[in-house]
Amino acid sequence: MQVTERDIEILGWINRMRFATAKQVGIRFGIGIWYTYKRLRKLDVEGYLVHVRPLRDAPGVWLCTEAGARMSGTGLWAPPRKINIATFRHDLGVIDLSIELEKRGVWLSERELRRGGDYRKKVPDGVLLMEGRRIACELELTRKSVRSMDRNLAIYKRNIEYDEVWYFVDGAAVENAVRKATEGIDFIRVIKLEEVLKDA
Repeated sequence: MQVTERDIEILGWINRMRFATAKQVGIRFGIGIWYTYKRLRKLDVEGYLVHVRPLRDAPGVWLCTEAGARMSGTGLWAPPRKINIATFRHDLGVIDLSIELEKRGVWLSERELRRGGDYRKKVPDGVLLMEGRRIACELELTRKSVRSMDRNLAIYKRNIEYDEVWYFVDGAAVENAVRKATEGIDFIRVIKLEEVLKDA
């Protein structure tokens, strides 16, 4: 199979995200689902991608193999094929969010932020580079403990690397908890996830 420039773009994006569903690939690159499956399956047969289904009631995802990671040109190694079930739905949500935010600027994934760094260090779910600003983005799908929120906020208060922090929240309970924790912090915005994904 001849690997096209579009194939390399798809491999690069999947490797940056760590994994992605076929639907997410289709939306990100503006291609139909039939064509998306066709290209992903061919990349799988050629040894550039592998398909994993971590949950029976959730879509399977595609990951780069070592050959796919090299072909992608991202400089990122192939991710482990074992998917963390505890964070799987959150990780899929971050990818959905990144697709929409990339329409506004440049998205740096968590994998890119951790490149060559300390894996114990707290990094955002992603960073949006927009209009000269560096915006840390966090997706909150469930309520965190007060202690956990305070710990994360303390890190951002000490960090001059980001101009703003955007918290994307899902559901009224999560929104209320995050707004209460971040009240009075002027560099933090709390945004309803549904408002960002409504046109997706």
